Amino acid sequence: MKVKFATLIVCALSCGAALVSEPASADAVGDFYRGKQITFIVATGSGGGYDAYGRLLTRHYKNHIPGQPNFVVQNMPGAGGIRATTFIYNTAPKDGTVMAIVHSGMTTLSLLEPENANFDATKLTWLGNIEEETSLCVSWHDSPIKTTQDMMTKEFIVGGTGSGANLEVYPRVMNKILGTRIKVISGYKGGNDVNLAIERGELQGRCSWPMSSIHSTRPQWLPEKKLNFLVQTGMEKDPELPDVPLILELVKNSDDRAVMELIFAPRSLLRPVVGPPDMPADRTAALRSAFMKTLADKAFLDDAAKQQLTVTPKSGEVMQNLIHKIHQAPKAVVERAKQAMSPD
Repeated sequence: MKVKFATLIVCALSCGAALVSEPASADAVGDFYRGKQITFIVATGSGGGYDAYGRLLTRHYKNHIPGQPNFVVQNMPGAGGIRATTFIYNTAPKDGTVMAIVHSGMTTLSLLEPENANFDATKLTWLGNIEEETSLCVSWHDSPIKTTQDMMTKEFIVGGTGSGANLEVYPRVMNKILGTRIKVISGYKGGNDVNLAIERGELQGRCSWPMSSIHSTRPQWLPEKKLNFLVQTGMEKDPELPDVPLILELVKNSDDRAVMELIFAPRSLLRPVVGPPDMPADRTAALRSAFMKTLADKAFLDDAAKQQLTVTPKSGEVMQNLIHKIHQAPKAVVERAKQAMSPD
């Protein structure tokens, strides 16, 4: 069961590129976008990683879209990204004038937490992914939680931004499968607010923080040794932290590993950009093509490097294929993953 599911994911990643198609007539798309404005929604508050990536993208994206529309960025935090994704799915115009950067968990929420999802991830129009990266559980330097073992034996107080956000989902999974003692204080508007609460001593740390976001939002914390790195949550280790254990190394049996693989598969879609369902095919193709051209643009890459933002692009076509494959996971694995992620 596990092998078959893992094979589906590998096939989606390797075979999906074959689905990439050239955009339709740029003239019709250019005529539509010329003089228009695209609303770009960031599913978090300002100052965090998603906000940094969203604003980076919009500074360069217009240069590769026919008609060169202007972008306006709108922050829409709430419920760990569910608010923005629900708006995109149910309310936003479907004409290609509204898109969003959302949490990676939105790619599987309708599969694993359907009671919290007023949308179907397989029907959304995925335009591309900016970055894939393992995330980290970290504690503040003077916290009593300093090692992976400490999370098993001591209460670890972390911040959350909503039930569907990885900041809350990952601690639940770790508590249920690994036996950690993580307590989530919910209600923060975004990751930056969680960071401020850590500095104030309200929280001991956070679970789900990519290294790229640490570099871009709190780079001084690394040389100042303000953080203890506890565990890496993803499919592969961050090359900067070879000695910090990967969560898959901590599971005790193959059934638990299959569940973890399903839950952490979205780490390969960490910064997804998405549009509403049923967008016009020619505009979808043009936006997807422009996305990949943007992420290969030297000006974009230089801008990203200045902010220490990692760029590992994945096309919208490959994303769409991977999300469909993930949603075909075996029922038994899905049910166990649901139980592990449930707040109950």
